[in-house]
Amino acid sequence: MIDLRKLAAIDIAFLGYRLIVSEYAFGVLFSTALGFFVLIRAQAEWQVLLGIYLACLGINYAPMLAWSLAIGKRANALAEVSEELAEKPTAMARNRKASLVLLLPLAAVVLATMRQIHKTLYDPSGKFLVTLPQK
Repeated sequence: MIDLRKLAAIDIAFLGYRLIVSEYAFGVLFSTALGFFVLIRAQAEWQVLLGIYLACLGINYAPMLAWSLAIGKRANALAEVSEELAEKPTAMARNRKASLVLLLPLAAVVLATMRQIHKTLYDPSGKFLVTLPQK
């Protein structure tokens, strides 16, 4: 599974905290606002679809913004992805592929939800934490 939190950490490690937070904040605000503007002004079906796509694209950047704010400084990001940065070209290639997921409507939101569910149900060793009641 693609870990978008690591994508945010790698972006912060290479490009800096301020730039990445501004990029994700701009992505959330501008894409969502533009999507709703297109929806309000839509007169054809393709315009409605474009408005929905742009609004969903803006919503897609919300988990990325939250993770980048949670990670904070570049030092925290470097600590989070230190083992991946040993192979810098491989990390950048994976980063490019994972960033394409952000173009899929609501994909980041679904992945963030799945990550949180997995984190809630399993401990770090992979052992299932929740037991179902027996009949």
